[in-house]
Formats: sequence, structure tokens, C-alpha cells
Amino acid sequence: MEASPTLRVTVIQNSPQFGAPEKNRREVEDLLFSQKDPSAGLIVLPELFATGYQFVSQDEVDKLAEPEKGPTFDFLSTLSKKTGAVVVGGLPIQREKGVSNGALVVLGDRLLASYDKIHLFDRERDFFLEGQSPLPIVETPFGPLGLMICFDWLFPEALRSLALSGATVVAHPANWVLPFGPQGMILRSVENRIFTVTANRVGVEERGGLPPLRYIGESQIISPKGEVIARAHSTRPEIITATIHPAEALSKKVADKSDFFEQRRPELYNSALTAEKRQRA
Repeated sequence: MEASPTLRVTVIQNSPQFGAPEKNRREVEDLLFSQKDPSAGLIVLPELFATGYQFVSQDEVDKLAEPEKGPTFDFLSTLSKKTGAVVVGGLPIQREKGVSNGALVVLGDRLLASYDKIHLFDRERDFFLEGQSPLPIVETPFGPLGLMICFDWLFPEALRSLALSGATVVAHPANWVLPFGPQGMILRSVENRIFTVTANRVGVEERGGLPPLRYIGESQIISPKGEVIARAHSTRPEIITATIHPAEALSKKVADKSDFFEQRRPELYNSALTAEKRQRA
């Protein structure tokens, strides 16, 4: 597949109401099509964008979970057909042994990838299955797309593995509450010379007597040089767009004689890995 030289990216930052997926999907659609030109090559929505995040019981998780090709797939497929985009969004996915905190990559009627988050954050570990498959790389009309979800970003190996596998753009649905995420992702883009597209949500959830979760917004599109191409507001639903050139992520050079990937010395990193294995034994 020959990759397109340019890519119009759209990021949707919404404020879902917990437990109201149909309402939340309608609001996302209204937000997207309020634009004069909603067409895009890639659209990224937040983690659990239609259900909300602050679950208080396994019963809630089970009731809101969907099969891969359920209502959220149908919704993403509709958005894709109307805009021409590859569409990425997060949802609770019903699996054989439980429910994952997952994300789908959809193009038209096709499910290009279904991913179960491998690094679960805090109370997610009480409710969701831990993903057991590698982070996916998807062939798209604009080239290889990588996918990770929220807390995955804080594990450097996650984005590095996607970059080493050839991804030039990484879609990153998130429900960030930690304040350092937006700035931290700049470093992830620079150290891997890759475009990152983070779709976060906004709003506050306070349920079941738990401490309130305040989502920090600031969805963003970051270049391989660490440039903030676009960044959303911290408190309101919003759409950000940008046109990027994915091929810019093919070069890993930061100077004529300095290439991030060519100069890697994995044979000298093994001592640290060996020590880690000893500690786990």
C-alpha cells in the first residue's frame, strides 16, 4: 500500500456522561459535524469515550461492555464512511474471560485492529482484563499506524516498540488525570522521532463515594521534533485538527552523524534486563 504524503488528523475531546453511551456518541457526532469540513484521514477519540471511566462495580463494567462489532464499532464505522477517515476510539470490550479496556481501529466496514490495554491504571486493575497481545501496528492509507491507550505511554518500551516496528503515527486514546501527561508525550515523540496523537477527555466524575476524577483535557498532536502542532483546551469539549507529513517520522536523525535508532546499543542494555529478571525470580 503506497502511503499518502499528507494526513489530515482530527482529535475529538469530549465530556461523556457516565453510563449514557448513546447520548455520548450523539454528542461526539454533533461535535465532529459542527465543523465546516469534517473530512479527515485519521480521527482519534478518547479512551472509553462513550461510557465514562469511573466504574464502581464489576456489574457496571459488564453491563456497559460490548463485543468488538457492537454499537461502538457501528458508530466508528459510520464516522469513517462519512469522513473517509481511519477512526480510533476506546471502549470496554467483552472478551471470553472478562472485559478489557480496549480500542478499535476502523476503516469503513473493516475492523483493522482491536487492542486490549496492557498497562492498566490504578482501579482499572480491579475490573478489566490485562491485555496479553502486543501493541498493534495497522497498515493504513497513510502508512503504518501504531496504537496504545492512556497509561501505556508511561512505559517507554511501549512507544519504542511501535516505532521500531515501523509506525510513523501513534494514536493514543486517553483519560488523563495526571498533570504531566501532555508534556511527557512530547519526550516520547522526540525520543522515537514519531508523530503522536493523544485524544483526552474533560470533565469531572465523582461516583460511589470515590475521590473525584478531574480529566485534564489538553488533547494534542505532537511532531517527531517535539513540536506541539495542536493542543486543546483543558476544560471544554473541543476538536483540534492538523495536516501532517507522516514520512517525516521515517528519519531518526537528530544530526548528520547522530541517528536515534542506528546508535542504539541493545547488547549493552542486557545487563539491566538481566538484573530485572533476577529481581523478579
